[in-house]
Amino acid sequence: MRKILTLLAALAAACLTTPAQAQTSGAYAGVGVMSVTTDNASDFAAVFYGPAGSGDSSANGLKIYGGYVWPSRFGIEGGHYDLGSYEVRQGGTKTDEFKVSAFAVSGTYTLPMGANFDANFKVGLAFTSADYTCVTNCGGIANTSKSGTAGLVGAGVGWRVAPNFTLRADFEVFSAVPHSAVGQNVEFDYTAFSVSGQFKF
Repeated sequence: MRKILTLLAALAAACLTTPAQAQTSGAYAGVGVMSVTTDNASDFAAVFYGPAGSGDSSANGLKIYGGYVWPSRFGIEGGHYDLGSYEVRQGGTKTDEFKVSAFAVSGTYTLPMGANFDANFKVGLAFTSADYTCVTNCGGIANTSKSGTAGLVGAGVGWRVAPNFTLRADFEVFSAVPHSAVGQNVEFDYTAFSVSGQFKF
């Protein structure tokens, strides 16, 4: 969390020293690809399989989102996030898998950084779903799905390459996503870096 706050402060400082020249208000929608990191699978492997276990610490994901920015620069954004699939292995054999997704609603603030760039910040709630599947050596272990809510904070930059099209890079953190597997209820953070194409209406 300290790294996130430092990043937000640095971006805000950079933006406040840049004259605002662009109009950022209006509705928009976008789609992007993500690289997501978490400790869920690796921690599960360490607990249940010890030194012979290993788990994915990163995965590729996808997000589809849309929102509206008012002339005041404040706005609202909603999006569906596929946070990826994470395999757990014992001795190189896949034994378990986690799949995680979220629907998020955030308040946003967009700050122009000259004619073609802007910075964006968000704080919101994510409604999450973490699915656990036992693949091998299950012995009656039940597959589970855990729903819950998590905090979401993010910051990013956008580059308007055309009047109605922006390339956007975002750093987002989903905090304390609930999981349930093999009778254990735990929470994990998910950190996502994404690149999106965004269309303005």
